[in-house]
Formats: sequence, C-alpha cells, structure tokens
Amino acid sequence: MNKQQILTKYWGFSSFKPLQKDIITSILEGNDTLALLPTGGGKSLCYQLPALLMEGTALVISPLIALMEDQVKSLEHRGIKAMYFESHPKSLPLSQQIDNCIYGNYKVVYTSPERLTNDLFLQQISQAPLSLIAIDEAHCISEWGHDFRPAYRKINKIRSIFPSLPVLALTASATPKVVHDIQSELVFKEPKVFRQSFKRPNLAYKIWKTEDKYNTAAQILRHQKGSSIIYCNTRRQTEQLAYFFNQSGLSSDFFHGGLSADDKKKKLSDWQNGFIQHITATSAFGMGIDKADVRTLIHMQLPESIEHYYQETGRAGRDGKTANAYLLFHEGDPQELTNQFLNYIPTNQELTATYKDLCNFFQIAYGEGVDQVCILDFDHFCERYKRNRRKTLYCLEQFDREGILSINTIKEKYIRMEAKCSPAQATAFIEQQTTDAKVLEFLMRKYPYFFTESTFMAPSKVCTTLILSKDRFYAALESLQQLGYLRYNVPSAHFYIIPQTPREDQYTLKPVLQNAKILFEQKKVKIDAMISFTLNTKLCKRNLILGYFGDTVQGVCEKCSSHSCRKELDSEQDFEGKLMLLLKAQPHSIQELKQKLYFEPMALQIVLENLLNDQKIKQNQSQKYYWTHE
Repeated sequence: MNKQQILTKYWGFSSFKPLQKDIITSILEGNDTLALLPTGGGKSLCYQLPALLMEGTALVISPLIALMEDQVKSLEHRGIKAMYFESHPKSLPLSQQIDNCIYGNYKVVYTSPERLTNDLFLQQISQAPLSLIAIDEAHCISEWGHDFRPAYRKINKIRSIFPSLPVLALTASATPKVVHDIQSELVFKEPKVFRQSFKRPNLAYKIWKTEDKYNTAAQILRHQKGSSIIYCNTRRQTEQLAYFFNQSGLSSDFFHGGLSADDKKKKLSDWQNGFIQHITATSAFGMGIDKADVRTLIHMQLPESIEHYYQETGRAGRDGKTANAYLLFHEGDPQELTNQFLNYIPTNQELTATYKDLCNFFQIAYGEGVDQVCILDFDHFCERYKRNRRKTLYCLEQFDREGILSINTIKEKYIRMEAKCSPAQATAFIEQQTTDAKVLEFLMRKYPYFFTESTFMAPSKVCTTLILSKDRFYAALESLQQLGYLRYNVPSAHFYIIPQTPREDQYTLKPVLQNAKILFEQKKVKIDAMISFTLNTKLCKRNLILGYFGDTVQGVCEKCSSHSCRKELDSEQDFEGKLMLLLKAQPHSIQELKQKLYFEPMALQIVLENLLNDQKIKQNQSQKYYWTHE
C-alpha cells in the first residue's frame, strides 16, 4: 500500500493535513527531519504512518507517560501493534519489555528520554530492528525551550548506535534559537525543516483587564455560544469555577490530574459529546484531545510562557471556523506569575537537603538504592522534614528529569496505618469474627511488621480477599480506629519512587545542581516575555506571537484587542443604547449588567464615567447605577 491507502485504511482520512505528506516523504527518503506543526496539526501521524511503510519498529521518545498510554491505546484501536516501556512496580521487568520490543513485531514503541541515560537499556535496545527514531516535544532538548529536560540531551547516544536511521523531531512551538539547538544536539546530517506558519487566521486574541474574573468569564460564555475550555492554574480553582458557572446557569464541569481514571473518562466524554458545554481545567488538559469545535477559550491567569499560551489557545477553532481566546488579567497578575513560577524554584541547598532527606526517609545507604521500589507518603514526608510541599514536588520532578530517580503517581490511594494495640489484644479481638475482626486479622497475617512499624496497604487487596465493598471496608477501619486497635490515614498524594542511580550525595546530584541555574534563568526569560506580551496594548497580538517564533509578519490581524487592530473596545452592537435602556428601567449593579450585556470591562467603565460626568446617572447606597436625566 502507498501513503494515501494507509491513511484511508487506518485513519479514515481522504487527505493529509498541510505538510504531513512532505514530512512523511522526507522520512521515507531517509532524511533527518524537523517538523514544526501547530497544536492539532497532526504530528503523531508523521511517524506512525511511515512506521507502517518501513521494515521494523519506530522508536518514539516522549516526555509524557499519559500521552504514551493514550497513543498506544489509539494505535491498538486502529489495529496497529504498539507498546511503551513502563517503569512501574507492577509492570514486566525491563529486560522482558525489551525482548517484547525486539521480537514482538511492534510497529511503534514509546519510551521516555530518561531511559536513554541508562547504558544497559541502550545496550539491549541496540538489538531491536528499528526503522526510525521520532522525538516528540523536541523543544525539550534546548535549554532555551520552554520545557527543557536535560535527559533529552542524551538522545544523541542512540544515534551512535543506529547511525543510519532517519530522525524525526517534532514540536508545536520553537523559536529560531530552539530550532537551531534541536538540529545541533541531534547532529542532523542536513537541515530538513518543515515549518507550518504560526498564524491562526480564525482565532481572535483578546486580553481583557478585569478585577472580577469569575463574573467576566461567565459573561463571555453567555455571549459566545458553543463549546469552551477555561484554563486555571490550580485544581481547586477548576472546581470552584465550575461550581460558580453551574450556579450561574451555565453547563459546566471540571477536569484535573487529581481525578480517578473513570471520572476523567466520563467528564471528557460528556464534554466531547456536548452533554457538558464548558470545561474548567488545568493546563495539561487538551493534550491529545481532538475536539475541533471549541469556540471559546479563556485563561483565568497568565500562562507561564508564550509557548504555553500559543499551544493552549491553539485548542480552539481547530475546525477553521471563528474562535475567540480570552486572557483575563488584573494589575497584580504579573507579580503573582513571578511568585508562582520563580519564587518556588528550590535553591541548590534545598535540592541537596531534599535528596538527603529522601534517602534517609527510605533508609537508603551510600552506594545502594538502585531499582528499590519505595512508596512515598508525600504529606508525611513534608510534615516530618518541615518542607514546603510545592518546592519539594519541584525537587522530585527535577530528580526525575535528570534520571536520578523515577517518580510515578500511584493511581490507587494507599492507606498508611499503624497498630495501636498489642498482638495479644488483637488476637483476642479477632475471635469475635465480625467484619471489623476479619479486617484486623487480614492485616496481621498480610503485613508481618504490622505491630512494629507503619504499613502501606492497597484497599483493593483487602476488599477482594474479604469480599467487601470499599464503603464497608472504610467503615471497619474507622471502627477499629475508634476502638483503639489501629490508626490510619489516606495521604492526599503518594508516589512510587524508584532510584535509578546509587546514593552518592555529592556525585549523584552534580547534574541537577549544574542545571538548576540554567532552568531558573530560562524560566525567568519566558515569564518576562509573557508579561510583556500581556501588557503591550499597542501592537497586534498575532504579530507579537509570530515575531516571537520567527515567523513572517505582514499587516495586522484586525481581530485582537490591541490598538492596532480595533477602532473601539469590545462590546455587543448598540451597547451604549442598550445600557441606557436598562438603567432607565431600573437600577443595576455592574454584576447585573454583566449578566445582561456583553462588553469589555474597560468599555463599561468609559461609558459609565461619561454618563456620571454628564450627570445622567448616579449611584445609590447599594452601589447600583440608576438613570436621573429627564
């Protein structure tokens, strides 16, 4: 079969998206290729389709476990054999996974960049019949990229093992400096760069200054019909905002990483199928999600970089129809952004102390610890060592990025418990043969150190063995705690921690400490650029984005909120006339006006100031405006 036949058979498409065919042809010709395609541009097809036309297996390097899982499921659903290397205590041993890769006739295999820092992994994978090497999120290879991952710099090791294989690097956003860095680090034989324009002609970038973000967001959603995504910086805000929207009569739900897999699946399905119109979410939402008819996208806070802003706004209007991207900000947001992403970056001293505390917490001796599976009760760890939760999590993420350890969120909530009674007291109690007694007996038999140290337990194991519902199991635990037989708690966050290198404090941490300064400076540059973009009211927002990415700038977009592109502030037709009719009918607060009219906050402020100066309206004691002019 040829390219077109495979596209139709496996993906059901009659034609390629822009540049896809050229990129695929370049790979099939054996060229090292860099593809810059916007969000929704079909990057994954550029390596999945040629993998079916080439002998052997395409090795795909990706930084996101969740994305690997989604891609593998999607490929298997299409009848394409795919897998990814798992680093999970319940997964197959790595050597067996590699054997599956070598002998299993897989067409696409995914791995994390950290795997390539392991010499043993490289030695074993060298026997695999690879056809091409694809690097997703390739901007991570550059220290000037917006998500620099030091492990990406080790990818060129695999090039020395497979020197004749073509390399495909893919990213949705990269500045000219990053483009050069990617090709240099990957040792491209010849530059083959395919760049789709960063222009989104159907997308209007609107930046509104407001002190009342919740009501302003609701006002926008009432006016702009269709599906929407509202991005928040915290999980708590996604929940609060969804509740506020529902109370305001808007069909909404929230989505974030703290939800169970079943909850995520249902919420996503409800939104994609139109049962829920608006989804409030953290920034990771949207990766790999193909919903073409998102008409409105709102940022409740400043994104941490222009790259993030561009990628997230790119999730609106993928069908090519008109879409609006709103960024709501107030005067304190720039400082808040700096505090959020810079002030919480740990110092070298904090990185060193956290690693030492982690090793002591798990009783890892010098020279030991490799591949030891540890369950980290994150709350307990932070409490014991009096550590800031956010900085501590950042430290763990840096250790993971550098390949010092791997960190995986435990999907099932483990319970941490400790006995508060003697073995004799417990033995006497279990003779009652009640449900509570059976649970205590199970713990005594299953966990030999139950009476001497804290124990982690998976509720599903107990429930399955004793044939209990989770509600009944937790009721038994609560009863045993009240009776004084044990004490338990359910940590809000816990992880599998698997050290990848032996404990040698100073030597092990050397790469982390060397890169800490680079990461801080990189983050600061990105944040400063985002703040400057937001506060610049004169220049076309589209052109500022194009210039940032080194794209061609011609004319202005005539859609954004900058002075270069609009003759007047954003509001509905005959806004001033409708406003005066409302005030003549009865007094209105600003919040009540937002419920009835669509207008940019500054537009209302100007009209109200003019009417007040002309003494046509006044404000009553309830802070409502009313008409006084005859």
